[in-house]
Amino acid sequence: MHLIEPLGFSLDERQVKRAGLDYWVHLDLRVWSSWDAFERELPTLGEPYFFSTQATRLVWDAPLGASNGVVLVFGCETGGLPAALHERYRDRFVAMPILSPRVRSLN
Repeated sequence: MHLIEPLGFSLDERQVKRAGLDYWVHLDLRVWSSWDAFERELPTLGEPYFFSTQATRLVWDAPLGASNGVVLVFGCETGGLPAALHERYRDRFVAMPILSPRVRSLN
């Protein structure tokens, strides 16, 4: 799992335990100091797919798994991903449909 700072939560061990993330110790976690630092290494990590409610292509229509590495990029829960990324990676945006109008989130 790759997390990009600034984070909206604490990675303090006590906070992670309090959140009920008992699987946390089993993650291969890497924290990046900025989006720029992450983006520079992105080509070595895999093919990126960016999730957005504004995407026109559904996730199951994307060729996930067509290559050895896939990177799934999710934005801020409230604001999504920055507009600049929508422009730069336009063909890499996918949507995860929510079929019920009563459901706001999949998590």
